[in-house]
Amino acid sequence: MKIMTISDLHGRTCWKDFADIKNLLQAEPDAAGFGAFVPEYNKYVFLGDFVDSFTETNETILENLLEVIRFKTLYPDNVVLLWGNHDVQYYLNAPWNPIKEHYCSGFRPEAHFMLFDAFYNNRDLFQLAYQVYNYLFTHSGVHHGWYHHVFVKAIKDMNLDDLNIGEQLNEAFKHRVECLFDVDWYRGGHKKVGGPLWCDKKLIEKKSIRNLHSIAGHNPVDDIRTYNINDATSITFCDCLDKKKAFYAINI
Repeated sequence: MKIMTISDLHGRTCWKDFADIKNLLQAEPDAAGFGAFVPEYNKYVFLGDFVDSFTETNETILENLLEVIRFKTLYPDNVVLLWGNHDVQYYLNAPWNPIKEHYCSGFRPEAHFMLFDAFYNNRDLFQLAYQVYNYLFTHSGVHHGWYHHVFVKAIKDMNLDDLNIGEQLNEAFKHRVECLFDVDWYRGGHKKVGGPLWCDKKLIEKKSIRNLHSIAGHNPVDDIRTYNINDATSITFCDCLDKKKAFYAINI
């Protein structure tokens, strides 16, 4: 399986210039997936944070988000859209009753209504995690201790034992399990360790969840970096679009 990972766009449009994506976006709905519009990759996994920027306009951010959503609707089996912390602040905080302490840097109050509508109307196209075999894709990664000592306790009555970790996270998100939104001290929160939307690199680079190869964004890096904890456990950080056109391709 060929997987292309695209991290932390924050309104940037450069994802459309990669490989076959520009061509794929030319397809009409009934032509997508056939002939010249067969995707080169089995999966295009976007790691979240589609919105908020210190350089792009509100209009560019919205248009880019809607184009990503269109890519998903054209190729629903090939495109995976993950939530980022910048995205859920618009989706979960209704603009008529905002929860101000959950705002991220770069938040656009004047764009709250239109971004809320975009996320809410397409909420079924997004998910918190994606797992294939022993590879786990989330926005910030999953901390080993947080998973076993916080998350497992929070879902103990939900009968999720038969699901893999990615599926557990997705089910928990549907039920708004509170610990998913934990913000750690490094990110201005009150928790020792953040959840899979917020966990800081300093906490997770040596304590990523065991026996999985994790791929995450959220934490800016100069280049794509992989930290190997042991042969079965690693975490790769991909948020380096500020420095380069960073798309992480893997074959599983």
